[in-house]
Amino acid sequence: MKAGIPVCGHLGLTPQSIYKFGDFGVRAKEEAEAEKLKSDALALQEAGCFAIVLEKIPAKLAEEVSNMLHIPTIGIGAGSGCDGQVLVVNDMLGMTKDFKPKFLRQYANLYETISAAATQYVSDVKSKDYPNENEQY
Repeated sequence: MKAGIPVCGHLGLTPQSIYKFGDFGVRAKEEAEAEKLKSDALALQEAGCFAIVLEKIPAKLAEEVSNMLHIPTIGIGAGSGCDGQVLVVNDMLGMTKDFKPKFLRQYANLYETISAAATQYVSDVKSKDYPNENEQY
């Protein structure tokens, strides 16, 4: 934070490192990786991060990490022991077909609504029904 740039750390599953991990599975299930994650969390706090995202790690580990830090943790599929939660709005609203990880609580199914709307739009444009006389200047 010496440069005045706020930084949020990110541990556990980091999708940008998927080629390193090989899959989107739960991270830090084994003791060695869990200990490294705890050490990394302390290092990120010491480096000046204002918060840390804990993604797709065991809930017990996330709670343990949250309790040992002075900065807040934000969970993504890491249980209720974090200080806050993230649920991507596109996932929460069901905008993606067939994406159903265990941590996702879907509050709507907009995929079907959006698909139907897009299909109708394409049809209306192709048939020259859109824009009609009242929808142009």
